[in-house]
This record gives sequence, C-alpha cells and structure tokens, in this order.
Amino acid sequence: MKHIFKSVVAKVFNRKTRDNKIKDDENQLVFIHIGKCGGSSLWDAINNSSLVRKQFTRLHKVHMGKPPILEKSKYLIVIRNPISRTVSAFNWRYKLVVEDEVQRHRFEGEWEILSKYKTLNTMAEALYKNNELNEKVAREFQSIHHLKENIGFYLQDLLEHLTPEQLFGVLSTETLSEDVRHQLGVTSLKRTYENGKYVNNDKKYLSELAYENLRKYLLTDYQCLEKLIGLKSLTVCDKKRLLQ
Repeated sequence: MKHIFKSVVAKVFNRKTRDNKIKDDENQLVFIHIGKCGGSSLWDAINNSSLVRKQFTRLHKVHMGKPPILEKSKYLIVIRNPISRTVSAFNWRYKLVVEDEVQRHRFEGEWEILSKYKTLNTMAEALYKNNELNEKVAREFQSIHHLKENIGFYLQDLLEHLTPEQLFGVLSTETLSEDVRHQLGVTSLKRTYENGKYVNNDKKYLSELAYENLRKYLLTDYQCLEKLIGLKSLTVCDKKRLLQ
C-alpha cells in the first residue's frame, strides 16, 4: 500500500509540474539531463524523491536544449567523465542507426558517418593531423547525435551565472546510485538504456592517440566540469575520475 501511495504522489507531482511554464522562483527545480549521463534513470528517482517534492512545487527538465539562466531557481545536474560519455554516445548511436537501423533516417548523414568510422577510436585518431584540428572530421563528429550536444553545450553559458546556492544537486554517472541515495534520499535506482554492458570491448577501446585527441577536442567539457565541481562539492565521485 505504501508503494502504491508513493507512485500516485509521484504521478500527481509529474502532472502538476509538466504543464507549468518556466518561472524564476525558489520553488522550481531545473533538471539538466545531459545526454548519455544516466538522466533517464535519474528522472524516475527525481520524481520519487520526497526531498524534491518537499522543497519544490515545479520541476522543469532540460534535454537536447540550452538550460534557462535563472536567478532564483535551483538546479540539479547529472554529469559524467567527458571521454566516457563520448564513447557511450557514439556506441549508442551506432546501435540505433547502423546495427538496428531504427533511427537510420532520423538525422541526415549520420548513418553514412557512423558506417564510415565504425568505432570512436578510428574517428578520434583522425581528429588531428600534425597537431592541427582536421576540420572535416570535426564536422563529421559534430553531426552525430549527443556528440554535438556535449557537456559544454549544456553548461558553458549557465556556469557564467550559476551560484553555489542554486545547486540543489550534482550527480555523476560513475556513482549514480550513491549520489541518488545521498542527495535525493532514494534507495532504489531504476536503470534504463544500459547499452554499455552489451557493447563489445573493441567498440570501447581507445588508443593513446585517440585518447589524447579527445582530451584536446573536449577541453570545454573538462573546463565546465572543473568549474561546476569547484562551485559546490556534491557528488561523491572522485574529481580525478571525472577529469581523467
């Protein structure tokens, strides 16, 4: 009976908040769902968090778009090591677009590019030539869904204005269950879209060159994470792990 009651409350909370327009006040929580960071799993936990329901009357989810820059509202952000996120994003798109072909025609040119490179390692190794960015490969990289919408896409502008007081939560994919328990008071995390466990290790492999190229190319992502972590220490994930 208790479980049923919690589910009903969560559904009512969803219904109340989903249709509300963005308002800048302390009763609103803005959840920034950066793609391939476990946000789909986290969304369920947020809606079942008594701590969230107690403090906020409105919940606004941002995904595949720039977050609103507000002064009074609070933010909850899910993050991930930039290179791990990129590996996951490439392999997820490869599965949907090339292997399963369920999204083959969703984005123009994406199937051709994914089919051309086959692995992130191959693409990453080609990103730079003689220490100069290969603009053609960079454009191809940007054409892949979730690679264009990187961490910097979501956070770079926001971090110019965000204050420590506005951070309700910062959770990491690497320690999501523990962060959810500590910050949201939710002990059970429903996992969704766990494609990584089914991906062949060859698809996850990065050579030293590929890794170094991605470190350079994703510099803005790393800078954003360092700035966010510096604002307020919330996630239990080790900083070195996030920034390696």
